[in-house]
Amino acid sequence: VLSGPDKTNVKNVFAKIGGHADAYGAETLERMFTTYPQTKTYFPHFDLHHGSAQIKTHGKKVVSALIDAANNIDDIYGALSKLSDLHAQKLRVDPVNFKLLGQCFLVVVAIHHPSLLTPEVHASLDKFLCAVGAVLTAKYR
Repeated sequence: VLSGPDKTNVKNVFAKIGGHADAYGAETLERMFTTYPQTKTYFPHFDLHHGSAQIKTHGKKVVSALIDAANNIDDIYGALSKLSDLHAQKLRVDPVNFKLLGQCFLVVVAIHHPSLLTPEVHASLDKFLCAVGAVLTAKYR
C-alpha cells in the first residue's frame, strides 16, 4: 500500500522524468530485452535493434502509461484498466514480465537521476511499480 509520502515521492520522480518518456522507455525496453531475452517473444514483429523506431514508440507508450498511473495514483486500477484487459486477454503476457520491466525502469531512473533515487524514493518507486504490476495482472485471475 502506498503511503502519503510514497505517493509524493512517486509524483516527484515522474515530474522529473516526464519529458524523457520516449528515451527512458526505449532504454528500459532495450535493457529488458538484453537482460531478460525471453521477454522478446512478445515482440516477434519488432525490430529489436538499438535505436529502433518500434522500440522508441513502444517505450514511450510504456512510460506514458506509468506517468498516467502516477498522475492517477489514487486510482491506478482505473487508469490502467484498459491496458490490463489488453495484456491479460489479448496479448497474454506472462505476469512476471511486468516485474522485470519495473526492475529495468528503476535502473534507468537510477542511471539518469542518481541523486533523486534515495533509498526512500527507491522504496516508494518499487512499491508503485509493484502496484502497477498487480493492476496489470489483476484480470489474469
